[in-house]
Amino acid sequence: MSDVLDLYDHEVKAILALQAELNARAQSQRLNYTAFEREIRERFGQLGFTVDVNWYRFSLGGTEQDGAMPEITVTGRAEAHTFDPDRQVHEAVHDVLDLGEEGWIKTDPETLKRFKEGNHGPGHHH
Repeated sequence: MSDVLDLYDHEVKAILALQAELNARAQSQRLNYTAFEREIRERFGQLGFTVDVNWYRFSLGGTEQDGAMPEITVTGRAEAHTFDPDRQVHEAVHDVLDLGEEGWIKTDPETLKRFKEGNHGPGHHH
């Protein structure tokens, strides 16, 4: 789906938090891979996303202790979605991702100059 790249900051934050939680669990315990993959898909589905899950197997230092880590790729949205750029601007301005730069979206000087001159971009003149 093409809209998967259009994520709001709150969605990025939720995806990263869930992925960190699931990765920590995968590292800390023996898993039933089928059940864990089902949980991964369900948990991302609750956030509104579809995912692909690929398992990468490894062995720990040549011991008999083998394991696997899931690689989770967000592939789309669970439902139709129209991205609202104004909502994303609001989230960026209010620092939803906790980047510590609340209140401003940096604009390159050339874009700012065109805006002040009334030329807001192709096909948008005053």
